[in-house]
Amino acid sequence: MRKNLRMGAAKVDVTPPVGLSMAGYAGRTNPAIGVHLPLWARAFVCEQELVRVALVVVDTVGFSEDTTERMREAILERTGIAIDGILIATTHTHSGPVTNRFRDNAPDPSYMADLKERIVDAVIKASDDLKPVSIGFAQTREPVFHHNRRKDGQPIDSMLGLVRFSAEDGSAVATWVNYGCHPTILTGTNIYWSPDFPGVVCNELEQAWGGTSAFFNGCLGDVGPYRPEQNFAEVQKVGGGLAGSVLELAGNITQTDVPCLDARRLRCTCLLDTLPTSADLKEQLAGSRPDSYQAGWARDQLAMRAAGDTVPDKVQLEVQGFRIGDVFLACFPGQLFGSWGLELRRRWPDDRLVIVNQANAHAGYFPSKAGWDGGGYEVRSAFMFNSDLPAPLTWEAGQRLIDTALTLA
Repeated sequence: MRKNLRMGAAKVDVTPPVGLSMAGYAGRTNPAIGVHLPLWARAFVCEQELVRVALVVVDTVGFSEDTTERMREAILERTGIAIDGILIATTHTHSGPVTNRFRDNAPDPSYMADLKERIVDAVIKASDDLKPVSIGFAQTREPVFHHNRRKDGQPIDSMLGLVRFSAEDGSAVATWVNYGCHPTILTGTNIYWSPDFPGVVCNELEQAWGGTSAFFNGCLGDVGPYRPEQNFAEVQKVGGGLAGSVLELAGNITQTDVPCLDARRLRCTCLLDTLPTSADLKEQLAGSRPDSYQAGWARDQLAMRAAGDTVPDKVQLEVQGFRIGDVFLACFPGQLFGSWGLELRRRWPDDRLVIVNQANAHAGYFPSKAGWDGGGYEVRSAFMFNSDLPAPLTWEAGQRLIDTALTLA
């Protein structure tokens, strides 16, 4: 008879000092001057017989794949948890520090070194507090708090998911919330560190139930919050509203044993759109403001070509999957448009699915075919802001990610 799952959970404060650059908005140049709510790294370690995994969620906008791999290697070295079983996800708050290159704005090296150590520390603390747990799962459609930010009425994935892990005495060990929405209630005018509404969700659930709560962001690429106001009160209103929906959803949960644990990751090849010529890049540079990210991208691309660097026409991306009892986490390295979440749910063999975006890499947007045809920031220029790619990913990239995830099912 297989032993039941053991789990440990911990969280570590990763709020940066004031004075560092903030991520999320190209037009925001002022550094942070204070703290609205602390930023956290939340770690969950699961163990069943010889299998151990670590799932980490951090209140930042995103990490590069290289940064993720360095974090994974540090966790492996300190805990022995295999890299295949390590997830580094982010909530994608737009009121956190620069943790990934954003054109001319690079992460602070001292903070990044400290952040890695704190994330490893959270995993170690979770590893040191393993206890037998049961699992509960529930979900419902919750369209009230988000919308298609590109065009109202276009399809998005409004599934609100809840996964609860309880100790043998019934106390909460961990609570996972899954919902797709950009944490952008606070706009570029805000210069205070904040996890935005996901932080409020976690805080309220921890106050209500105890244990450690985490927000796994779903298919948020074209999804934003309803935000009649853009202030701290609205953050509390939306986060509190979502937490209330989760508390209500918990009434439908039945806790069961967890007979299996597994983790796998696969890589898939995704093609880029037509590559620009040097003449195209010079035209982009001439037609952009000198201090804009579009101009910075064009300058960088021209410099790379002058140096003889290879110009890629494709990228390799990772899709990771976790099977925890009868619940599956499908983890993607960027921001899928909401219709991809709907397709994955239609094609998945059951309904006990958690879709995690911003997992292991800040790889940009993955538009649907309709989104691609509509153009706009997410399709045509966002890649210039946060990558060194010479062209955007084609819409088929999202299809490749979805198809790859289905092979993990």
